[in-house]
Amino acid sequence: MIGDRKRYHFVGIGGAGMSGLAAVMLARGASISGSDLHENDETVRLRKAGAQIHVGHDPRLLEDEIDAVIVSSAIGDGNVEVRAAREREVPVVKRLHALASLLSGYKSVGIAGTHGKTTTTAMVANILVEAGMDPSYLVGAHCPGLGGNSHLGRGQFFVTEVDESDGLFLALEPSISVLTNVGRDHLNTYRTLSAIKRSFRQYVRQSGQVVLAIDDRHVGDLAEEVPNALTVGLAEGALLRATSVEHHRFHSRFELQYRGQRVAPVFLPAPGDHNVRNALCAIGAAHLAGLDLATAATCLSSFRLPERRFQLLEENGVTVVDDYAHLPEQIQANLKAIRDGWENRRIVAIFQPHRYTRTQAIGAEFGVAFQEADTVVVTSIYPACEQPIPGVSSQAIVEAIASCTDATLFSIERKEEVVSFLESYIEPGDFIISFGAGDIWTVTEELSCFLKQGRFCTV
Repeated sequence: MIGDRKRYHFVGIGGAGMSGLAAVMLARGASISGSDLHENDETVRLRKAGAQIHVGHDPRLLEDEIDAVIVSSAIGDGNVEVRAAREREVPVVKRLHALASLLSGYKSVGIAGTHGKTTTTAMVANILVEAGMDPSYLVGAHCPGLGGNSHLGRGQFFVTEVDESDGLFLALEPSISVLTNVGRDHLNTYRTLSAIKRSFRQYVRQSGQVVLAIDDRHVGDLAEEVPNALTVGLAEGALLRATSVEHHRFHSRFELQYRGQRVAPVFLPAPGDHNVRNALCAIGAAHLAGLDLATAATCLSSFRLPERRFQLLEENGVTVVDDYAHLPEQIQANLKAIRDGWENRRIVAIFQPHRYTRTQAIGAEFGVAFQEADTVVVTSIYPACEQPIPGVSSQAIVEAIASCTDATLFSIERKEEVVSFLESYIEPGDFIISFGAGDIWTVTEELSCFLKQGRFCTV
């Protein structure tokens, strides 16, 4: 399906998954054009690399001869460029189907799971790069340590993040698959947790070798059906296990064990037990790719977290961090990481709920997620591409948090008002963290600019 010398047009090319795929195909010799509603860093990089980028969607972009139009799951059939492609009988290909075609020429490593995918994918790529294996990779965020979100290498391995949101990930059959965890998300696609579990089970079964993170109980259940899987975790039953875990601010240390035998001490430049689990998944995948465990562990010492994954914005008497977390388990894990790594800090969490459908389905589950926070600010819902649902608002999340925590709670609808609130509320020594998959990062970015004025002394 995908050819190196053909011409492809990407609708929604600025997205993390689409831009990375476009960059790899461009590097392979394809002619790439694409459109998106707005410019961003990825479209700028693609234009510099030789892609033709257009702001806005226009059916006239399909007037030239094109071999296929590639679309993200966020692009509907009503898009004017998609309609124009169908009228001209140009094939319209989903991103994951194009990716499946591309991966057929490699030994592929696919990282799947409800959360942790981006960080784990970046970790696997980092290990293989440091080991001199020159892998190709696609990561769902910009990675400072890798120089971007994608790379076409000369090695035999292709490492890719696998997005389950639209169900199309079952088109992939990786040589090595990783499953980080299984949770309730994308219920507009799957409807039930059982349906999500069935899809991940099928993904694992159609893979070659498998790494399963069994600290997650659903993955642990699946491991009983896959006797040859490499199980990883902090739990005693894991074949590849982390013990003696210590956290200090932005770093973690642990002892790596395999089948009960000590392998090596590990220094991980990332906080929290959840990142230790991600690291175990990455070390396990690299081992199945041919590296010895000690080498894989050592290669993680140079790792840098992807953007918007516990990203430090400022530390000028107040620590300011931004994170993409938008599910209860993710938020809970990050707040625990702060408690474990920073002593005696007041934690102020700002949360922007993401999507009306997600809030309607699991809004009540966010209450326990904020138990480690001292103060919580909740904004209005970031809709993404959704229309409002009558009766669904962030108030349900506010009420859930109020019923489960003793945190000081503020409901501030407009994120623009959150900045002025924080400027008057914060105190020296506070740890401020924003959560959300939308544009809440602008709040902590503005706050970091305020702090750069030097109002607070370093603690």
